Amino acid sequence: MTNDEARMTKECREFEVRVGHWIEKRRPLLVELLSGLIRARTENPPGNEAEAAKVLAAFFDRFQIPHESFEAAPGRTNLIGRVGTGGKTLLLPGHLDTVPAGDGWSYPPFEPTIIAGRMYGRGTMDNKGPMAAIALAGACLKECADLNGTVLLAGVADEEAGSALGLEWLMREKLLYADYAIVPDCGGEMGEVDVAEKGLLHVRVISHGRQAHGSTPQRGVNAIWNLIELLERARAAGLPDAQHDLLSPPTCNLGMISGGVAPNVVPGVAAAVLDFRYLPGQTAEQYLRRLRELADAVARDLPDARFDVETICSLPATEVERDSPLVRIIRETAAATTGRPVRLFGMSGATVTKQLISRGVVAVGFSAGDAKLAHMADESVELEELAQFARVITLVAVRLLGTK
Repeated sequence: MTNDEARMTKECREFEVRVGHWIEKRRPLLVELLSGLIRARTENPPGNEAEAAKVLAAFFDRFQIPHESFEAAPGRTNLIGRVGTGGKTLLLPGHLDTVPAGDGWSYPPFEPTIIAGRMYGRGTMDNKGPMAAIALAGACLKECADLNGTVLLAGVADEEAGSALGLEWLMREKLLYADYAIVPDCGGEMGEVDVAEKGLLHVRVISHGRQAHGSTPQRGVNAIWNLIELLERARAAGLPDAQHDLLSPPTCNLGMISGGVAPNVVPGVAAAVLDFRYLPGQTAEQYLRRLRELADAVARDLPDARFDVETICSLPATEVERDSPLVRIIRETAAATTGRPVRLFGMSGATVTKQLISRGVVAVGFSAGDAKLAHMADESVELEELAQFARVITLVAVRLLGTK
């Protein structure tokens, strides 16, 4: 090792120690911020993220972090703080909305409760806990590093309902841009980096028949029976064969079915909604084409059958380079901090990495917390883990963007 390399290594270690001390000293602020976010009721629907945005804005003000708010609809606030200027941009997007509290809680879901180092409350893990840790990391960067780049600390709206008023809207309106993004919304307890996600396709199949009296069904066309025929053929045909080392095979879920107005009426219309999850390298059009071919075949065999196949929602399958600097730096930094290896994994579900990757952002999922606790009663997160997550994010930002 040369003298310059030794000096740089020594400076890096000293910076890591300084970051650790800074975050540890301000851990009460992390608890205070997360408590305020939990008390801000932002169940989606209706969202009302403005209440949580006020809490986050006050934290940013405390550390003189410049911030802007944007709303696609009244009360649906997206708040973006900025640390550093110029250079490459790293986006850290947490979301301010939560799912409804639901039933079965042992503790009040919107009054943070700390027991044995864990905070309980709706949103502690998904996603206000990681959001609070990101904000603390931003404050640490503001006071401890002179970045050669920009970090955006985003508290976005509407993630739990598809992001139409949140990240999707911000990107479409060109209110947000980044070169890299770490989405802290996949759990994994800092032991996983999400680098691949299945595509999502929701399809509505409408069967058109002809209504008649139930006592003379031969005078009508039963839309339900025709729909059942199509669904049975779709199940028998199976799905396109494909494999991926980080993802399970493609799936199809028959999630909804409806039809008919009364037992004594031949149903003139029936509908089903299918949820397809497919792999990188496949497309939604493959699945739509296959379903329409089956619908045409049923219509040929049953001349009175008629179907419409409509796309409700479509998100592409995505994957990022596994040896990209972002992935490598996250894995190395997290492993060094936690003492545990960090594996690559893929998700059958979807995060906002899709919206980011589709616009040219190198985006991965990486977070604290146990994903199994998301959306459950007694949702909770370990406070020590959140502090450690803040430390990792701080160090990743410095190593990725560099300092002046």
